[in-house]
Amino acid sequence: MKLGDVYVNKKDKSIIQIDSYATHMGNFPEKSIVIFRQMERHNELFGSLPSFNGYGSRGEIEEGYDLLVPQEKLQNYSDWNEIFDMVEKSR
Repeated sequence: MKLGDVYVNKKDKSIIQIDSYATHMGNFPEKSIVIFRQMERHNELFGSLPSFNGYGSRGEIEEGYDLLVPQEKLQNYSDWNEIFDMVEKSR
């Protein structure tokens, strides 16, 4: 799991992107949590709102989501339209 990876929810097909990692109060020896942004499409606009960011352990995310586009392959897509369309076609 890397920053920038795009995942799709196994049930509702919502899309998230790994945004950052965090530890409680900067206690780095602790296990970190994964922060993700919920990606949304509104007509022709794409993006996320910080107030809808989520978090979980790596295991929790991998249990509920499938890797859709690894960060290193994002360059193969011209924009988020292609990614959202790919998910829509898989429904």
